Amino acid sequence: MHHRVVRHSGRLPCGLLVLLVGALLAGCAAVPDPPDPEDGPEAACRAFFHGMDQRVEEAGVRDGIGAPPAAYPYLRSTRFLDSFRESLNDPAARGAWLNAAQALDRAARLLEWQHLQEQERESIPRPADLEHPEAVIDACGDRLRQADGLDADNGAWSEAADALSVPDEYITWQRAVGVYPVSRWFIRAGVATWQRGVRTDFTNQVAEETPALRYLPAAGDGDVAAGARLLAGADLNPLGWPQLSETQWQELFRAVAPVVEVERNAEYNRIGRPSLTAEGLPDVDTGDPVVYAHASGTRFGDQTLVQINYTWWFTERPLDHWFDLLGGRLDGLNLRLTFSTAGDLLLVESMHNCGCYHQHYPVQGLEARSSADYAEPPLILPGPGEPAQGERLRVHLQDGSHYVTRLAFAPVPDGGERYALAPYDTLRSLPLEGGGHASLFQPDGLVAGTERSERWFFWVSGVPEPGAMRQYHRHATAFVGRRHFDDADLLERIYRWPAAE
Repeated sequence: MHHRVVRHSGRLPCGLLVLLVGALLAGCAAVPDPPDPEDGPEAACRAFFHGMDQRVEEAGVRDGIGAPPAAYPYLRSTRFLDSFRESLNDPAARGAWLNAAQALDRAARLLEWQHLQEQERESIPRPADLEHPEAVIDACGDRLRQADGLDADNGAWSEAADALSVPDEYITWQRAVGVYPVSRWFIRAGVATWQRGVRTDFTNQVAEETPALRYLPAAGDGDVAAGARLLAGADLNPLGWPQLSETQWQELFRAVAPVVEVERNAEYNRIGRPSLTAEGLPDVDTGDPVVYAHASGTRFGDQTLVQINYTWWFTERPLDHWFDLLGGRLDGLNLRLTFSTAGDLLLVESMHNCGCYHQHYPVQGLEARSSADYAEPPLILPGPGEPAQGERLRVHLQDGSHYVTRLAFAPVPDGGERYALAPYDTLRSLPLEGGGHASLFQPDGLVAGTERSERWFFWVSGVPEPGAMRQYHRHATAFVGRRHFDDADLLERIYRWPAAE
């Protein structure tokens, strides 16, 4: 928890005085009593959600995806789901949207339940006809969704959509205190200098020399064409999301998994499995290389596009010198591949797990607009070209900094360590030394102990803890303006279809 203390001297400004009086009056207003479980099944379910959310907040084990709205505690959202707000008049789209929002809450709530202490769980009232937490969450979510009439054309779904609106990741008061209208120009100049350096060092050619470290997918079969066939042949739900089985999703993850190469063999360059110490600090077992996969969605006009994400972790970004602002505990990258509805690979992106160094590599079908609709221009680099049969994406990383310096499609090379694929969501509940489980991520989405010294200079951008590692859905990727890795309109604000203009 972060406690902000603001000290004032002298007289309070009139506007601030009005705000304080309003807050005082609001605090004196009657607080509604929590639901009484004895008032029937609906009340019992509301009492369960109310009690659980209270214990979760008190224990500080809220999942980093964010809290549900108090009025609709069985729903949670993402920026992708938030983008369908204008489509909810259609009953089919509304039903699919509610199903997805309910599934998000269920997944997060089960993790939060696991992270509570036994005595905390026992203090939460449960409906008399339900026992196991999975059954309570499922049945109570269905009951309250029906009671609230969210599926009905004349129901409260519009209010629910408003309540589920996802806030951005920026802290506005930090920009105000940091004189952002002035400081942003210095930040933008620094970003431009960094981008020029990346363009100079980057290439789409595979290195001639064998890299010191190479990690290969555990499954050698498959390529982008195999993944494309799975997506192209899938039925779509009313939100445009492919209806693949869990087995098919895993087949897709294996088919397009990358080869990761690092130019120097050092402990801090080795991929590993994250864990938590008894104090809740992150560690990485480099003897067990793992890459974490998950699917996300984005929009382009009225089309839903599937994104396949691969995330890996290193023990640290080592300090180069005593004044190194960027080094610190834990480091890692996210590689994302975006596919068209026909299964064509459109775009590859890379981003460090701090939200830093977001880079674009267009493949086919997209053209960069002459001016992107963002205050901080995105870094667009030459794409790797269309992959040939049997080729894998090979990602080459710089020693220590783990910057992407080479990206190309090429045949899978001989030699290298095999990494295992695991679901990204396993990072949201890791075993603790001494027993129990906890998320790698704090309720604010950050990873404890991964602070960087750069935060003392870039806090004026409004980005929370610049340089610190964070959970997916919580990545601000620009210091100037506002941009997120999971903005649902990210692509159409930067690119156009060749025939669109």
